[in-house]
Amino acid sequence: MRNKIWLINNLVNHQIFNNIITVVIILQAAVLALETFSEFNNYISLFEYINAFVLSIFIIEAILKMVALYPYPYRYFKNGWNILDFTIIVVSLLPLTGGFTTVARLIRLLRVTRLTNRSREMSVMVTTIIKSLPSMINIFLLLSLLFFIYGIAGYHLFSNIDSEHWGTLPKSLITLFKILTLEGWVEIMGSVTDVNPLNGIFFVSFIIIGTFIVINIFVAIIVKKSEEAYKHIQQEFSHTVTENEILEELKEIKKTMENLEKRISRDREANIT
Repeated sequence: MRNKIWLINNLVNHQIFNNIITVVIILQAAVLALETFSEFNNYISLFEYINAFVLSIFIIEAILKMVALYPYPYRYFKNGWNILDFTIIVVSLLPLTGGFTTVARLIRLLRVTRLTNRSREMSVMVTTIIKSLPSMINIFLLLSLLFFIYGIAGYHLFSNIDSEHWGTLPKSLITLFKILTLEGWVEIMGSVTDVNPLNGIFFVSFIIIGTFIVINIFVAIIVKKSEEAYKHIQQEFSHTVTENEILEELKEIKKTMENLEKRISRDREANIT
């Protein structure tokens, strides 16, 4: 039994096995792309067979990974990526037909998201984005406050000069967003600085605060979270065995030794008789 588990564990952790799964995911992506072309409508049945094949491969992969963790299959759900894979399988198995056909097709898109954990680097990027979400919310609130202040100020300062860009608060906010992207802001500024050159202070200060400070804070957070994600991934790959796991292993070894001693005793009694 242990030899079989060892073989399955080596199989699911082998690079060739991971490459096969990656190819299957790419096959699913190709089918999803081809389904959008009317020229391939005659191949719908073939696409359905391929989708069923892909789902079968995912189910087999999940089962093998659980078996490889025997006698602790529950450890499969300690990995966030495994939870994502299992969720995709469960959702894909939902019997959605009739009016839910479109939903069923959209669910297949979830399978393509599995490409995000095919490599350590990509896993780090996804983990970085997830870990950065709380900080991104704070940056978004800061930007919202900045936009509100400058939007109101821009309306009062420039609505009579350039009503197309500053005539209302919504127009002012859209204009500020264009300025923040550093695309075409010179033309927007030119129409008001022609009236008063000092109006350029408004634009320069907004770009410095909005682009150079806030965006740089965002980049700094991403870098910090990226380092944390790398450490987290390394900890997962260098998993330290807990005390409970050692005790469970010792119990298994003790049980095996007892069974072996009983077998030896029976053999000796049989030889004596």
